[in-house]
Amino acid sequence: MTEDRKQLSIIAHVFRLNNALIKQKNRRMSAYNLTAIQADVLMYVLKNSKLREINQLDVQDYLKLTNPTVSGIVDRLEEKEFIKRVRSERDARYRRLIPLPKGEALFEDLRRSAREAEENIVRDMSPEEAETFIRLIDVALETAEAD
Repeated sequence: MTEDRKQLSIIAHVFRLNNALIKQKNRRMSAYNLTAIQADVLMYVLKNSKLREINQLDVQDYLKLTNPTVSGIVDRLEEKEFIKRVRSERDARYRRLIPLPKGEALFEDLRRSAREAEENIVRDMSPEEAETFIRLIDVALETAEAD
């Protein structure tokens, strides 16, 4: 196998894994009227808004998404009454993302679902293989984000 072919195979495998995980998460999140990415944004807001102000730029930076994408996701979450935007107390140019009671009520379910998904992906791996898998994903992600 040539080096170019090997790289394509790795990228194809990562792409397929990503798609399978998103499909799986979309199925789980449909019970809450959420998409996978909406659940990710909501979880980020739920986890961090008690610690500090969270705005759309924070979400963009954390999830590596574009401004229009985050705006659309936040619009949907606001329409579904999971979060709301309010004027930032730190910087009037930004709008703070605040979880609403409907969103807060999902916190434990979202955490449990994420934990189950993580357990599921490494279910057929030994503890050592799972640890190596996570370490290698971290290395690959760090390398990809550095480019």
